[in-house]
Amino acid sequence: MTQLLLQISFYLLVVATLLAFYRLAKGPTVVDRILAFDAVVVCAVGQVVLLSRIWESPLYLDLIL
Repeated sequence: MTQLLLQISFYLLVVATLLAFYRLAKGPTVVDRILAFDAVVVCAVGQVVLLSRIWESPLYLDLIL
């Protein structure tokens, strides 16, 4: 059950990252693009954390620190 929730969370973060990349490309203002880039970075950090939990390896947590 935990693996399923981790995988669902990971896929939701992938979708959020894709939407943020779309906003980064199509943002009408510079502020929108800055916020979209920040969202991409936050999603990437979340994906690394979830992959670390899925693969049961704490080594990847050092990457995000």
